[in-house]
Amino acid sequence: MVFGCCFACKNNNAKQNINEILVTDTVFNSWLDSLEWVTNNTNLPLEERLLACDILSFDLVYIDINKSKSYAKLGLELLKGTKKDLLLGSFYRNLGMAYAIQENYDSAQLYYKNALTHAIKKKNEDLESFIYLALGLLYSDISQYKLSAEYYEKALKLCEKNGFKRRYSTIISNIGITHYKMSNYELAEKYFLEAKEVFLKNEYYQGLAHVYLNLGRMYFDQDRIEEAYEASTESMNIFQSTGDKSGEALALINMSRFYLLGKNYDKSLENSYQSLRLAEEVGYPYVIRDAFSYLSKIYYEMGNYKQSEYFTLKQLALIDSTAITELMLVKRQLIPIYIQQSKKNEAISTLEKYNALMREVNKVEVQNTYLELQTKYETEKKELKIFALEDEKRFMMWLGISGGIVLLLALITFFLLWRWTVQRKQLAETQIKQFEQEKQLVATQSVLDGETRERARLARDLHDGLGSMLTGVRLNLQEIKNGVKLEYADVEHFDKALGLLDESVREMRRVSHHLMPDSLSRFGLKPAVNDFCRKFSANITFDYFGDESRLDPNLEVMIYRTIHELVNNALKHSGADSIMVQIMQEPNRISFTVEDNGCGFDLTAETKGIGLQNIRTRITAYNGNLLVDSRAGEGTEINVELKIEN
Repeated sequence: MVFGCCFACKNNNAKQNINEILVTDTVFNSWLDSLEWVTNNTNLPLEERLLACDILSFDLVYIDINKSKSYAKLGLELLKGTKKDLLLGSFYRNLGMAYAIQENYDSAQLYYKNALTHAIKKKNEDLESFIYLALGLLYSDISQYKLSAEYYEKALKLCEKNGFKRRYSTIISNIGITHYKMSNYELAEKYFLEAKEVFLKNEYYQGLAHVYLNLGRMYFDQDRIEEAYEASTESMNIFQSTGDKSGEALALINMSRFYLLGKNYDKSLENSYQSLRLAEEVGYPYVIRDAFSYLSKIYYEMGNYKQSEYFTLKQLALIDSTAITELMLVKRQLIPIYIQQSKKNEAISTLEKYNALMREVNKVEVQNTYLELQTKYETEKKELKIFALEDEKRFMMWLGISGGIVLLLALITFFLLWRWTVQRKQLAETQIKQFEQEKQLVATQSVLDGETRERARLARDLHDGLGSMLTGVRLNLQEIKNGVKLEYADVEHFDKALGLLDESVREMRRVSHHLMPDSLSRFGLKPAVNDFCRKFSANITFDYFGDESRLDPNLEVMIYRTIHELVNNALKHSGADSIMVQIMQEPNRISFTVEDNGCGFDLTAETKGIGLQNIRTRITAYNGNLLVDSRAGEGTEINVELKIEN
């Protein structure tokens, strides 16, 4: 943030609500200690601690950036775990200002945008206008003047609407800064003087100090030395009285410039070193570079080229590689320093780098100039042709307009008819597809319901009919054995027959249970799946979460059969030694997962089996969703979610 006076637009009325001790203290350290005491006192209401953090993080931003950031982050931390968002936008705004001063523009933009979102959400036009102003200044600092102007315009509209006079003047002053950067001195002075009058009228000295500072810079550039000295002195006095260290550092650079012009090297060095000390104290990169630049210039004029080289290289190390113009200026400043020290190789190397940067800048400028000239030439050429043919084309134009209108109406009519036909066709096709899908779902549901009923009937017939008959046969054979004397060989054959009969009964019960588990129909889904998982020797874990109320019998059967088939598939094909089955039931939905640590498979590869497709069909029939996550060598996870219709 190079010349900014964003600090000039904070509304400080809220400060009076904290504690009388915060208002009556006039000594800065006492004021600071008082506010820090408020932030650390957990017995005070949260609102007072938050407001203290806001005041500290805002008012320290030009005095101690690190402390400013720490109090803003403390405020955000205090807001965590609460449903309040009091001052959330202010803390984002304060962090944005701190990062902008440190020239960390990406982070600054992020925090400003967060603050802007909060301000718009809360309809806080005071904060919203502040953020627009801050963004305008930020984009001006990175030479994106179009974006800067757009945000300044938004800020001005809100200030005019709400009567924010001080902030309005700050924006006017910042617009003057933009014109000054582009060397539009006349317009810049107009805006500066307009802002100065408003600040004086409202006795707002912080904004006034920044106006004097920028006027001083501009007057120096125009060789208006006496006016520059007067404006710089005014800014210095105000910054010192308000304790604004960053502003004082900037004003000291102006004073150093004045003394350097008068060949008063001792005073110029004194002011530059003092500016450097303050800039390093508050972490203000631009002022640090400016101080290095003036120290280099002073030592060069004094003939101390070694010290001049030292400070120029320090300045160069702080410049971002993308700031080509600033790099060029510093390298140009470095070349005569090397020449004065007879460092021929360093001078030639620096000159080559300077020329390379110059070529890069000129390349862009030449390209832009060429494009502008080409565009201008083509435009003039077309204008001449149009002028020459204007009379000839006038008649044809009217004739063409008449025919064009008729043709246009015909085309519009044809287009509307075509669109109407296409839309009707698309609607009909959509309805047919929807009808086919509904028909298919109904058919699938009927098949599943029929399958469930048939399985239940077969299981019941096997258990009650064939099971009872086999049990009766066994009892009769046992009585025959007890009433008849048999030889040893016959007894052995008889017992073997009874054993086969017992095995048949068990197999019949297994088949019956497989068709329709008795535990499912009697006790529900959880016991049935639990019994099924316990039957395997493999490591199968089963968990059931949530509501255990009974579901629609058909839905329970479908879920049981799906889990049954997924587990069997995992055991049969994946080679897994661990399978996890989970069911979660909620009032309006039920979901289940079958996960194994087997070999997995490629979802994109074609498979000959139809098991997974059958499962998808069942799930779709109940309007459910099935997701499969599997990769070769990494196991498989299948998730199913179904709605419960009350």
